[in-house]
Amino acid sequence: MVLEGKVAVVIGASAGIGRAYTLALAGAGATVVAAARTLGAIGADEIQPNTLAHVVKLGETLPGRVYASVCDVQSEIDIARTIEQTAANFGRIDVLVNNAGLMTLFDPFQIRGEDWDVMMHVNVRGPYFAMRYTAPHMMRQRSGSIINITAKAGTFMPKGQRLHDGTLLYGVTKAALNRLSFFMSEELKPYGIAVNALSPGVVATDTALAANPNVRDYGAKEPTPEVLGPALLFLAQQTAETLTGQVLYTDEFGKTWP
Repeated sequence: MVLEGKVAVVIGASAGIGRAYTLALAGAGATVVAAARTLGAIGADEIQPNTLAHVVKLGETLPGRVYASVCDVQSEIDIARTIEQTAANFGRIDVLVNNAGLMTLFDPFQIRGEDWDVMMHVNVRGPYFAMRYTAPHMMRQRSGSIINITAKAGTFMPKGQRLHDGTLLYGVTKAALNRLSFFMSEELKPYGIAVNALSPGVVATDTALAANPNVRDYGAKEPTPEVLGPALLFLAQQTAETLTGQVLYTDEFGKTWP
């Protein structure tokens, strides 16, 4: 178990990609604090899917442990509480996964101010505060790995290419997250802390299937720890000396990297 004795926080952990990452980390032996807005009923005969209660239940048979923390990524207070309680309860934080994200599609000339505010809060401001409150604990340890979940939409398009898929705002937020990841990798390098961005690619989550029921026909991956976990687990073990400051793609894991 490569992460036995390690403590991880996954923000945006109740469903889809975040749930897969949480279970992958626990499967590798880590103690995982799963953070999301929806707690759900714990101990009920029928546990509501896509809740923290469901993730905790799924983690019961794994080598590590999964604990729930109710956290709205738009709330700095919630983020700070989740991080500080994790450090207080377990004495350390070794891995932070910023997975909470919002993707709403807009006509590029019909984006309202409140649309900008919400998506920037979830996709950029939230990860910033998670890193800000986690960093002092990792700096004291002089170790840790931060993984920000990004998307190909955040990369530059080839010159002359136009997109008509409504992802302007989403792409801008993910580009900002990539820049934030690179900046923080330099800031935290002297303390041995790795900071990388990971794009999972197209994944057949409930949200993706609701938007396009045929998404699997386009090669969408299943949101399971077996499929999504290996790339994340590799990054969770990195240091500033081994791999940091990179934007990486799950589809290329085992091919162009590591």
